[in-house]
Amino acid sequence: MIFDISGEHIATYVTGLYTQYQTAILLYHNLDHTKTVVERTEEIAANYSLNEEDKFTLLAAAWFHDTGHLFAEAAYHEAKSVSVMRDYLEAGTEIKIIDLIEGCILATKVPQAPKSLLEEIICDADIYNLGIDDFFRTDKLLKRETELRNNILLDDWEWDKKTLDLLENHKYFTLYCQDTLEKGRQKNIEMLHTVLGKINHI
Repeated sequence: MIFDISGEHIATYVTGLYTQYQTAILLYHNLDHTKTVVERTEEIAANYSLNEEDKFTLLAAAWFHDTGHLFAEAAYHEAKSVSVMRDYLEAGTEIKIIDLIEGCILATKVPQAPKSLLEEIICDADIYNLGIDDFFRTDKLLKRETELRNNILLDDWEWDKKTLDLLENHKYFTLYCQDTLEKGRQKNIEMLHTVLGKINHI
């Protein structure tokens, strides 16, 4: 069976990875983001009848889902995150649980396409910020991180246009997030339309 169902060992291990390998470039995909996703995963999961294995699966996926950013290019980070997770958990965790965790991690790749409730929960937790006021702060961090990782300067209008496309095409999968975050997502869409209009007239 699973060792330490509470997941405290995972939290300690992943925190250690970020402490050891995190660079100043990771302004968004850092330990703070990971902790936030863990909290949001627990928040969403609390609204569903999940057993202990499901809760452990989600907790592990939330902690490991972005660890690949520490070791790989952004485009391949989900696969690397799975590798990091497997290296740590395979010795003491049932294969079926590891496979479920892998599915949850891979489901977070944009465009998201979850195939189960657990995958829906982790996907919504990962892009929870699209539906809250904090969105524009985190979007700036992501833009700057992208610039630093690629050694380029991104055009504000082009970035905002792509961000608007993401916002308009995104949908929350769980009923909880649809009820909780949809109004906020629409508000952010409207605000970004205003920002783009102002930039376009400069």
